[in-house]
Amino acid sequence: MTIFNFYLFNREGTCIVYKEWKREKQSGMSQKEEFKFMHGMLVSLKSFSVKLAVRNGSLRPQQVRSFETSQYKMNYLETPTGIKMVLNTDPAATGISELLQTIYKIYVDTVVSNPVIDCSNTITSELFLSRLANAVEKHHAF
Repeated sequence: MTIFNFYLFNREGTCIVYKEWKREKQSGMSQKEEFKFMHGMLVSLKSFSVKLAVRNGSLRPQQVRSFETSQYKMNYLETPTGIKMVLNTDPAATGISELLQTIYKIYVDTVVSNPVIDCSNTITSELFLSRLANAVEKHHAF
């Protein structure tokens, strides 16, 4: 099992954190283009899932949790505040939803709770980045 990379998008769709671990293949586009492409795919998947909803009147809105191919699994968490997190893994990786919840808690504790950090820009907090790396690298799927 492997964890390849992580994206964190703010409410406006700007990638404010990107971290790579064991990514073997590059996308062939600039990082900026890749971020736009990834965010666009998230928006499209969300729209698609709402349109294909099979139940009416659900108290909770449709939420995409993952997208899987034979080569990778895109694990996704969107918070009520519009923060979007993606963790790309090997399809066999387990416990990733819980890991995304852990990463979100780290984000809240080290970034959102820090009045000095502007959440609309790239997050450079060493505390956040080291706790993120620690959580991912200690996970059994790493």
